[in-house]
Amino acid sequence: MAIGTSEIELPQARPARVAGVREAAGLFVILSSISFNMLAVVALLPVLSMIATRFEGDPLAIFLAERFHSNGGQLFAQTLETMSNIGILVGGPIIGWIADRTGRANVLFYSLGVYGVAGAAGLFLDHPPVLLASRLLQGFGSAGIAVTTYSLVSERFEGAARSKVMGYQQVFVSLMGFIALPLSGHLGERYGWHAPFGLFLSALIMLPIALATVPRGGALAPQSSTTLASTTLASSKGGSIGALTPIYIMMVPLFIVANMTNLHISFVLAGDGLKGSAAQSYIMMASPVAYLVGGLLYGWVTTPLGPRRTLCLILAILAANGLVIGLAHGALQTAAGVALGGFASGFLVPFTTNLIVNRAAPEARARALGFMYMANYIGSFLNPWVTTPIRTWLGNHEIFLAMGILLAVTALVQSLTRRSPVNA
Repeated sequence: MAIGTSEIELPQARPARVAGVREAAGLFVILSSISFNMLAVVALLPVLSMIATRFEGDPLAIFLAERFHSNGGQLFAQTLETMSNIGILVGGPIIGWIADRTGRANVLFYSLGVYGVAGAAGLFLDHPPVLLASRLLQGFGSAGIAVTTYSLVSERFEGAARSKVMGYQQVFVSLMGFIALPLSGHLGERYGWHAPFGLFLSALIMLPIALATVPRGGALAPQSSTTLASTTLASSKGGSIGALTPIYIMMVPLFIVANMTNLHISFVLAGDGLKGSAAQSYIMMASPVAYLVGGLLYGWVTTPLGPRRTLCLILAILAANGLVIGLAHGALQTAAGVALGGFASGFLVPFTTNLIVNRAAPEARARALGFMYMANYIGSFLNPWVTTPIRTWLGNHEIFLAMGILLAVTALVQSLTRRSPVNA
C-alpha cells in the first residue's frame, strides 16, 4: 500500500508547530518582561501616604526631617519608592557588561528571580533599613530585566521597525500600570501597606515561562548573511559609550521632572483631601492609559519629526503636565495632568532608548543600555531629595506650576535652536 505525501509530512508538522509556539512565547516574554519595571514603580504609589504616616515617628524619619528640613515620613516613603533606582543605577552598567559576555537570556533568568524574591520581601519586613535594602536588591533585578530585554529586541529588529517595537513594548508597560494601580490601591486599603508588595511575586510566575521559551543564545532566530553583514557595518560605525555621555547627562534632569507626578501626586491628592489609597489609584490610572497611547503612537509620530523636534515635543507635554496639575482645582483636572505625564513618559522612554541603541556599537549595546538606566534612575532617585524640600516650602500645586513654566521656556528655547545633545 502506497504512503501518501501527507502521511510522510505529518510527523514533522507537530514539532514545527511546537517550535513556532515556543518562539512566539519567547518573544512575548522579551516584550512583556519590561513591564515589571513599571510594576516596581507603581505598586507602592497608592500607599505612599500610608507608609509616610506609618514611619513618621521612626528615628530614621525624624533624622531625615531634621537634616533636610522636610516631612521625614514623606521623604522616607519616597526614598523607599526610589531605592530600587539605586540598585538600577549601580547594577545597570555591571549587568550590561556581564550580559555582553555571558548571554543576555541567562542574565534575564537570574534577574526575574532576584526581582521577585527581593520585591516580595516587603510583605513581611517592617524595619526601615531592611526594607530599603530589599528594594535596593530588587533594583538589581530590574536593571537586568531592562538591559536584557531591550538588548534582545535590538538584536532582532532594526531601524524604524525597532522604534515601533520598542513603542509596542510600552503597551505591556502601560497595561501593567493599568492593572497594578487599582489592585495595589484596593490591597492597601483592605490589608494595609504591606499587601502591595505581594504583586512582585508575579515575576516568579514569568520565570519558568522564560526558562522554557527564551533561547539561551539570546537570538530568537538565526541571523542571515545579510543581517550579519549589516551588523558588521553597524559595528564599524557605532560610536563608543563615551560618545554617548551628552545624552546620559541630558537624561538626568529629564527624568527628575518626568518622575514628579509619580512621586508627588499621592501627597498632592492627600493635601486636597483625597487620602484613600483606592480613590487615589483611580486618578493615578490616567497615567498608564496615556502611557499606552504614547507607546502606540511613538514610532508613527516621532519618525518624521527627528530627534530634536521629538525632544521639543516631550518637553512641551511635560510642561503641560506641570501647568495642569499646578492649576488644578479638583480630581478631574488633576487626572488630566496625570494623564499628560503618562503620555510624555510613553514617548520619553522609547525615545531615550532608541537614541542609545541606534548610536552604540551592537557588541556594546547592553553596556550602553546599562549606563542609560543608570542615568535614568539617577534622575528618579534624585527627585525627592531635590524637589520634596521645595514642595514643602512652595506648596503641593505651586511646585508643579513652577516646573511647568520652566519646561515651557526650555521647550521654546530648544525649538528655536538647532543645537541639541540629541543631534546625530
